[in-house]
Amino acid sequence: MGRPDKLLDKHYELATQMARTGASLKQAATELGIEITNEEAVLLMRRSAFNRVLWEARHRYFNELAKDPNFSRDTVVGKLIVQCQKLEEEGDWAKASDVLYKISKILGFVGPESQVSVFGELSQADLDAIRQNIESGAVPIKPN
Repeated sequence: MGRPDKLLDKHYELATQMARTGASLKQAATELGIEITNEEAVLLMRRSAFNRVLWEARHRYFNELAKDPNFSRDTVVGKLIVQCQKLEEEGDWAKASDVLYKISKILGFVGPESQVSVFGELSQADLDAIRQNIESGAVPIKPN
């Protein structure tokens, strides 16, 4: 069996289904009710045109996900919590603790985001100038 001259509509449907579900070609064909032989599947997966269509379908799907108005920091945290629970159920405690650490960083519980600077936006040069003014007596220090 030779390869077809061009991609058919069902090939675009298969690529879209594969991109959205992460399914293999045979799984996507089964889900869509498209009959495809093993030989056809192997030939199709070797075609650069089909792989380009699959790549484009994946990027369109990722683009849709990123532009979804419901996608937020809370969505990311929720997904990470679910993944952490699955890792705990599988007994992979090290990876689960890594996920928890990442969640705490996102929420600002740890890391530089949780530290509050009492000096605000002052640079080192600003701090040096203030110190010099105080030491020279230009700025009076009021006792409490």
